[in-house]
Amino acid sequence: MDVAQAFGSPGLPPWSLAAPSCVLPADVGTNCAALASHFPELGLCFFETAACLAYTEADLPQALSALPVRWHLHLPLDLPWDLPGDQGPPAVAQTILALAEKVAGLAPWAYVLHPPKDAEHLRRDAPEQLRCLALALKDRGIRPETLLVENIQGRDLEILWPVVRELGLGVCLDLGHMLEHGQEDFLDLPELWAHARMLHLNAPDQARPGRHASLGSLDAAGRAILGRMLTAFAPGGTVVLELFSPRELFDSLRFVSGFWAGASGREEDTA
Repeated sequence: MDVAQAFGSPGLPPWSLAAPSCVLPADVGTNCAALASHFPELGLCFFETAACLAYTEADLPQALSALPVRWHLHLPLDLPWDLPGDQGPPAVAQTILALAEKVAGLAPWAYVLHPPKDAEHLRRDAPEQLRCLALALKDRGIRPETLLVENIQGRDLEILWPVVRELGLGVCLDLGHMLEHGQEDFLDLPELWAHARMLHLNAPDQARPGRHASLGSLDAAGRAILGRMLTAFAPGGTVVLELFSPRELFDSLRFVSGFWAGASGREEDTA
C-alpha cells in the first residue's frame, strides 16, 4: 500500500507524507529503497553523532539519489551542546555541516533539530545557544527556515520561541511529545503556523514510556489535538509518520488517511 492508494478518494492531502529511514531491521539503503515505493518523502534518521559521522558509501549508497523521493535529515539526538564555555554551538554546527555534506547529493530540504538538552533548566543559555548555532549555519549556507526546532520535553519550544521568531527558524511539531509532556498549549504560541513546516505523528506508548505507538492508539483528546494540527498545518509542509516498525507505520498510514477523509468531509458539510 502506498500513499495514493491509502488516501484514494477524495485524493491526496495538501502536504507531503513521509516515513523515517529506520523501519525495517536493515541498513539505511535497504530501508530507503523499500520505503520509496510507498512514500513520496523519506527522513534520514541520523540519530547518533559518532556512528553517522562514520558513514561511508556502503551505508549511504549513491543509488539513493535515484529514488523518486524528497529528503529531509533528522539530526542526531546527542549533539555536543554541553561542551564547556561557548564551545557547544560551534561544535554542533560543525557536526551538522559534516553530516549535511554526506548527503549533499540528496539535497535535503530541511534539518530537524532537537534543541539544547535540559532547555527547561537553561532558560538563559538555551536561547543563546540556539541563536549562535542558527547564525553559524546561516553563514555556511543552511537557511534558518530549513532548520526545524522540534518540541521534545518540558517547556523547551516556549523557552526558545523568541529566537525562533527573531531568526525565522522552522518548527517540527511532534504530537507524541506534545501529549506525553503536556505541551498542548504550544499550539497557541504566536505565529506558530507560520513557522511549522513539519509534523511528527505518533502516539505515546503507554506500555513503554518514551517510545512511539501507532496513531490508532490515540485517545479522544489525542485525536482532537491531531485534528487541530492537521487543520492548521500549511499546505506544502511534511507530515512524518514517525513509527519504527512496518506494522505500526502502515497501520498509522491507514489511520491518518481515514482521519483526514473524515475531517475533510466534516469541513465540506459545514461549508
